[in-house]
Amino acid sequence: MLTMPAVALTDEAKRNLQRFYHTSAAREIEDDPRSWTVVEWTWGAGPPLRVHLRDERGDVIDFIMDDAGVWQLWREPIEPRIAEQSDLTQ
Repeated sequence: MLTMPAVALTDEAKRNLQRFYHTSAAREIEDDPRSWTVVEWTWGAGPPLRVHLRDERGDVIDFIMDDAGVWQLWREPIEPRIAEQSDLTQ
């Protein structure tokens, strides 16, 4: 499942997220049994564009579209003790 941002967005941010949402990669994430949430994205005009996803376990996927319009994917394992909210971030 893919959860897109529910906050107020600029027009550029909406366009950027729609570009990502219409990719085959986003469709694959949508079909994933885990819940993925868009937690960071490019607010200004692009490319390059970046969309940062995180699942409930703290796993991260970054999608970056370069100037040629090619999307690249990076998976980042996050150390659980770093990904968990601490007293300092509350």
